[in-house]
Amino acid sequence: MSKLRGQHARVEKDEERPAREASPPANGSGKWVRCKLTAELVEDAHPGSGSGAAGVDALVARDREERPVIWASHLEGVLRDAARRLRHDSSEMLFGKAGGQRQRFILTSLYVAQDPGCRVWRSAARDSFENRAPKDDTLRAIEFVPKGTLFEGSVELSAGDVPLLDRLIAEVDAIGRGRAAGEGRVKLTLAETKLNPRPVGRATSRLLLLLQNIDPISITATATPTNLIPALPFIPGRSLLGALAEWLWADNEQDAATKLVSGRISVSDALPLPKQPTDLAAVDVSPAPLSLRSEKPLGTSGETPWWALPDSPPRRVDQWLAENKDDQQAPKLKRPETDLFVCRLGPRSSWTAYRPFIRVRLRNGRPDPAQPDPSLFAIEQIAEGTLFLAEIQGDATEMATLGDALRPVLEGRRWLRIGRGGAPVEVVRAEWVDFSNSGAGSSIEAGQAAYLTLTSDLLVRDERLRWLTALDDSRMALIPGWPNDTQATPVTQDHTPVYGFNGTARLWRQPATAVRRGSVFRVEGAGIRDLTSAAANGRWLGERTHEGFGRFRLDTVLPGIKGDAFPAPLQELHSSADEASEVTAATTRRWFDQHTQLADAGTSRPSLSQWLDLASDLDRGVSDALNSRMNPTTAGKRSWRDGDARAVLGEIQRLPNQQAEYARMFVRWLRARMREKTA
Repeated sequence: MSKLRGQHARVEKDEERPAREASPPANGSGKWVRCKLTAELVEDAHPGSGSGAAGVDALVARDREERPVIWASHLEGVLRDAARRLRHDSSEMLFGKAGGQRQRFILTSLYVAQDPGCRVWRSAARDSFENRAPKDDTLRAIEFVPKGTLFEGSVELSAGDVPLLDRLIAEVDAIGRGRAAGEGRVKLTLAETKLNPRPVGRATSRLLLLLQNIDPISITATATPTNLIPALPFIPGRSLLGALAEWLWADNEQDAATKLVSGRISVSDALPLPKQPTDLAAVDVSPAPLSLRSEKPLGTSGETPWWALPDSPPRRVDQWLAENKDDQQAPKLKRPETDLFVCRLGPRSSWTAYRPFIRVRLRNGRPDPAQPDPSLFAIEQIAEGTLFLAEIQGDATEMATLGDALRPVLEGRRWLRIGRGGAPVEVVRAEWVDFSNSGAGSSIEAGQAAYLTLTSDLLVRDERLRWLTALDDSRMALIPGWPNDTQATPVTQDHTPVYGFNGTARLWRQPATAVRRGSVFRVEGAGIRDLTSAAANGRWLGERTHEGFGRFRLDTVLPGIKGDAFPAPLQELHSSADEASEVTAATTRRWFDQHTQLADAGTSRPSLSQWLDLASDLDRGVSDALNSRMNPTTAGKRSWRDGDARAVLGEIQRLPNQQAEYARMFVRWLRARMREKTA
């Protein structure tokens, strides 16, 4: 660490922005560094997840790749404990305090490059000192990460706080459970990382940001959490706006922060992407339209559970056309999942429907500081490494001021803190582009109807200033910015509550109710041209558009539909499945008619239970299910030597696939004939 301390004088000071140096932030230094934190396990460690499975009482915490991880919250707790033992005066300012001040450093979780495998240790309490027999109900199996495993993470902090953090890290000698008993001993090291800033182009009136959360992120979706705290599947524009304003304010960029929150600069929702795109301006991403319905999966034969069957992508269709099609009965469709998104990475690319990886994590907390024991609760989180696309729009002059103030963030030298606990979020790429029709919808000819899909929540009030939860053609005129001579027919719409928290005032914002993102309307009339121009130039609908509300897109074909808006009739899938079942039934009935003696009672032929065992073995994929009966070697299978039984086995064996389905259908014929004879 002496080498690290000697490098502080060489930290980049951003001389091109002297205003920051003239008024340093409250932590006493305007210089920030990023360090690499390494943890090498000296003994087996158990960074717990709070859950167990598969005969193991306590499993280790794992990341999205199912590799062990040491969460940042646990590491911060260990460092806080070290600060209390040292009784350091500055520790409270470094870690912050509940309800008043965030911690001054940003710490990521510690990850491993590859899965080292895990060990399971079993232990039990003795019945007594003289008796080594275990007590009842004390045997536990606990998963451990083996010693020698190397974890790596990062920490971003002020250069003046590095010596204190270095001292606290030196005090930490164990992590995970059982630290007092010698488990989880670890060696922590800190080393400064040299950053290579990315070039940022000339500022325009539109800035596209490709964000990536380094740690799991949670934007709570309710103001009244229960045992499970649900999270939004995206980063709302108001949260991103608050994170940018907080960073500017803490970095003494008050002029840029004032312009950002003035309402003249619009910050969109940051929507998740399935993979990293090549051209950010060519990307179309939006929440799945609520009228993008999928066909319910068909039933399967056999006793194999649905979760054991291979996944097949659902067939998504246009609800409007499906319900208004005259030549067929309306099929049974289901609504899209609440966290479903559609995206295409270019104008000629096909639409992809996907869901971000959201998992549930168990946590311990004390809502009341006087509470003696912690409370166990669960929280939803968007997994680390998820990509998000966001857009900032405004006047070119103000955007240039904002871009200059945010240069360390845009160049990748600084992180943003977003969501519950201030998870670190990095700007992977920043592109300045001009306004265009990309991402706002396709060109629509005069007199042509189109779909208007809300890509973010819409805030609209009625004549009495009450929040509207649904819209029809008579209420469209209440929307600020809605053009005249435009008729709108609701296809599918819903409403959602909107909550918020003011970090400056430390108070909850007044809740609101919005027309939900994904709501779809069928629009017609001369005003479609005005709507298309508004979407292409960043003029959005409703209130609080600078926080990302009221965004929409116009399309002649519903986003998420591949090819035709309503491709081949859904009934064709049902008829093909019915035809396949009819073929199976007719074939097995022919086998049964040729070998009717199999239904006669007797010890020389296989029983009904033996036929059921055969069908079950074929369902489970037993490799020798047929061969072991065609060539029996045990007395229990000698009944399969019957000529009729061997003939049916030969018919099943000659099938290229669907052997289990044919076997079960044959058993159904066999069982029906046996019941007839019994009756």
